[in-house]
Amino acid sequence: MKSVRFTAYGSPESVFLADVDVPRPGPREVRIRVESAPLNPSDFMLIDGIYAYRPPLPSATGAEGVGTVVETGDDVTLTAVGDRVLILPSQRQGTWQEEHVVDERLTVPIKRQVDTDQLATVGINGATAHLLLRYGGQMAPGTWIAQTAANSNVGLFVIALARKAGLRTLNIVRRSEAVQPLLDAGADIVLVSGDNLQGEVAEVLADQRLALALDGVGGLATQPLAPFMAREASIVNYAAPSREAVAVHPMYLNFKNLHVHGFWMHNWLDYAPREEIVQVYDHIIDLVADGVLSTPIEARYDLTDYIRAMTHARAVGRHGKILFRPAGTSNAR
Repeated sequence: MKSVRFTAYGSPESVFLADVDVPRPGPREVRIRVESAPLNPSDFMLIDGIYAYRPPLPSATGAEGVGTVVETGDDVTLTAVGDRVLILPSQRQGTWQEEHVVDERLTVPIKRQVDTDQLATVGINGATAHLLLRYGGQMAPGTWIAQTAANSNVGLFVIALARKAGLRTLNIVRRSEAVQPLLDAGADIVLVSGDNLQGEVAEVLADQRLALALDGVGGLATQPLAPFMAREASIVNYAAPSREAVAVHPMYLNFKNLHVHGFWMHNWLDYAPREEIVQVYDHIIDLVADGVLSTPIEARYDLTDYIRAMTHARAVGRHGKILFRPAGTSNAR
């Protein structure tokens, strides 16, 4: 079978397309024919050698996707051959190939007719957005939350989920061309980072306070928001493309008794009960099926087009997700 692999960390040119033996599942594993798999920033962080773990090399690639179970191990009880499933992320890479073997615990059967490509994009980002909002506790309709990196895929899902819950979102972006698409997606306020950002936040909120701030940038990105956090509110960082330590001024951190959290979805997947994992993903699948959650798709590629696919996915200024369709046809453009 075809498999996109790499042989050296920090060396994108080491990525290659291999013909490898079809993997066989162990006792509690399932073999899945991959139908759609996104190219995510975390995939490239892994290849670049700056992710939280490093699988032995050479390694397959791709953390999430959608596919159909074609073989099960002897002790599998959660899925059956023919089931269409979400493939959840793990340290065992392999959705950028025609077939993948995973622990059955990291699959969730799809019980509704839902677009394959849309489902392929929610295993990481959809669940991340849902779980990040939990840090706000029981927030009443009309409550303000804020986020940096608002035009990321996680950011778009946060906007959709917050809107459904009746929450108001204050969204920070770095480029002015990102403002209108977010407003069209349901954002309440979109501000562009700049020297007067704190003043603009003050004008929007007046005497109201933020119950939650979600940070996908790192560094000083939340500094303009900290003065407007409610007492005991949470700041949650889930990504740091700035590669800078998250910093909150002690004037606000201490006197407001703010709570600063780090979030990595792998930790939740490692420790959450299976019942909770299924409950969360069933909810997300329903939201995708009902059109509440959706991801712009820019292009789909066959595995043989892996160089173009990776170049496209790494390009600045994209307006949608890039996908591999290992078991189907591409419509790359």
